[in-house]
Amino acid sequence: MNFPPSGTSMVADFLCSVVDSSTSPKSVLKVTQAALGHLYRAWSADSNPMDSRYVLMLLDGLVKSTTYRPLRKSSVMPVRPFANLFREWKDNELLSIKDLRLKTITLMALTLMLRPSDIAPKAVHFDIDTHKCSKWIFATENVQFLDSGAAKVVFHGIKNDTSRSGFEVIMQPTADRKLNPVDALRVYILRTTHVRPTGNPVFLTLTPSFGPILASTVASVLTNAIYLAGLGNQGFTAKCFRPTGATIAIESGCDPEITMRQGRWKTRSVFFEHYVHANPPDSMSSDILLHE
Repeated sequence: MNFPPSGTSMVADFLCSVVDSSTSPKSVLKVTQAALGHLYRAWSADSNPMDSRYVLMLLDGLVKSTTYRPLRKSSVMPVRPFANLFREWKDNELLSIKDLRLKTITLMALTLMLRPSDIAPKAVHFDIDTHKCSKWIFATENVQFLDSGAAKVVFHGIKNDTSRSGFEVIMQPTADRKLNPVDALRVYILRTTHVRPTGNPVFLTLTPSFGPILASTVASVLTNAIYLAGLGNQGFTAKCFRPTGATIAIESGCDPEITMRQGRWKTRSVFFEHYVHANPPDSMSSDILLHE
């Protein structure tokens, strides 16, 4: 048998076996589809069964027929406790590296609607020339500080980046320096320059050899921030930062398309059904009924 197989039947059997052991078929099939697509392109196969309309129909049918547990919505947190916490802290130059890392990651998680794996990618990159795999790293080269005071941030190897072309977003500054994610990131990178290893990861472990942190570490940092802000034991987790940023952005009047692009959502249905939990304004009935 040639590898990878060019026929759709073996691919279909494999896809069916994948969902048999999964409670989240949509997510696992999406990842599998992207991985197989990259595999066939890397091998320069004559035909890619992942492009077959029959395989695409099978994927859609598998999702619909094997999804038993609906997706749970993560809760939206109040942001003021985080703002109050960081306003009480010292300036960025005087904070411990541990606290500065926590502050920077928290502010970025809210403003860029991060998943932990966005700044600690789990994906690997396959080099077609060498046939070797290497981990994606969120590196200092992925951050560019602009003259306007904003920062351009590029994410590679993250969820939804199935083409591995990356997502580029602009992180805007705030007038309050204690809450400015751009300044916090700039100072953190500057203060950790002398221990940054090969590959130039942005966020580092706290002990030698100061390597890139894992997604589980990012989640622990965000969980710690939740407790420090006085929001512990209320059901909030690291996954709550993404819907919190999205919901507050929409409630504040931000353009949904810009917010989706900032948070790297590809479809409006997923964005509004699972991440935006906005409530109608108190004046909504009056705005409608008293409109002239």
